[in-house]
Amino acid sequence: MQKRVIGIVGCIAVAGCGGTGTSGLFGPSSGGPPLGSSGQDSGTTSGSSSGGSASSSSGGSSGGSSGSSSSGGASSGGSQADASTPPPQSDGGGGSDAGSPCYSEPYNPGVSIADLQSAYTSNDWLATSLTVMQRRYPTGYFVLNAEQGDPQLSEFVDASSWPALMSSFLTVLDAETTSWDFDSATATVHPFVITSTMQITVPILTTWPQGEILQYITDDATQAYDQTELEGEEGTYDGIFLLDDLDSACNGLAAATAVSDQITSGISARDGVAAHLYYLELFLRDGRTAHAASYAAIQADPNWQKLVRYEWARGAFWDVQAQSNPNLQIAAAPIWANIDAPANLAEIQQFTGDAPADVACHP
Repeated sequence: MQKRVIGIVGCIAVAGCGGTGTSGLFGPSSGGPPLGSSGQDSGTTSGSSSGGSASSSSGGSSGGSSGSSSSGGASSGGSQADASTPPPQSDGGGGSDAGSPCYSEPYNPGVSIADLQSAYTSNDWLATSLTVMQRRYPTGYFVLNAEQGDPQLSEFVDASSWPALMSSFLTVLDAETTSWDFDSATATVHPFVITSTMQITVPILTTWPQGEILQYITDDATQAYDQTELEGEEGTYDGIFLLDDLDSACNGLAAATAVSDQITSGISARDGVAAHLYYLELFLRDGRTAHAASYAAIQADPNWQKLVRYEWARGAFWDVQAQSNPNLQIAAAPIWANIDAPANLAEIQQFTGDAPADVACHP
């Protein structure tokens, strides 16, 4: 499978685009673990933020399959881990035990980058970016280091100033995660970067066109994404692409969150993740109701099951981490209202066998 040229949509770095909202997964949240669960810091250095996601009103759970997965293709820098088990707590997982800490991923927002800011020149944007990611978001460093030779990389960077560079980490890590995933794919399997030490690889199974979910969208909350992602040629792309877009959006949001103290104008970081979580719910609905055989196949595959669970948990975790900085969203609240709709949350439970909040806490 060849890498595609991606376009980042939405209001990426425009101050005053509007929207405030502080919704978290399954409703408003101020961060922290789901109700009834214990949260715990999982960062590797001081300044790491506690993992957690908001609670869900969805009830009931049954044992969902976590399955196994092999690591992705060749990469530059970092180690890889089999995704058949959650990563160590310092690398983003809480395990499946209900009493263990909720899912989290490592980042270090309190580490100083003042020396890099004071010495910054636009000619040094790549070296500076690598060092910033190395200090603040190890998964971002893993991806950027591996893809630094991508001839398209500079297209996603605004090196004109320090704040501009910091804001452009959203687009850089979104785009280069897609590059890594597709560069590492084969004709039969597709890997997804979860953390610097963990990639989930799924078999390329028959799914269905992502554009079919347009029939379920009845408002304009995701209009900045719908036309680009769901219409035209992109609308014909399948579940690999839809989940890759969600995975990439999570890494973009994570990178922006890691440097959020340097971002001074509004970017659509939370919006993009929210839109793709919503798309995931609708994609599962479409599969369940219109493509029963293909839906059953991915539901039964342990690697696909693992991927859906982890992408749901990633979206929950990073949205909570980002909520404290209003500059990391443009108009995320209306999208979260759709995610939190009971009928949409039910799709996560029907696919995984667990309540959405349980999946978010223990993928």
